[in-house]
Amino acid sequence: MSKAHRGTGIRKEPNHGRGVCGICGTEQIKTLYEQDVDGKKVKICKFCKANLKNKARAEAKVAKKAAAAAAPAAEAPAAEEAPSA
Repeated sequence: MSKAHRGTGIRKEPNHGRGVCGICGTEQIKTLYEQDVDGKKVKICKFCKANLKNKARAEAKVAKKAAAAAAPAAEAPAAEEAPSA
């Protein structure tokens, strides 16, 4: 069966969704994703969107490890004081 409706959303866009990416500056690439960059809404390509998502995931992982490392350290002095009292 044919795929008659594939890409109908970008056919309505000017230049069929192609333009200049707001982050990497690549020209004539599909810029389908809106993202806040420096307080402005900018259309970006899927490669830059994936890059931002991967960076956010890595930062969340580091923050989670830092929070987990800080939590036992904060509980350890309380546990040492309890047996001596």
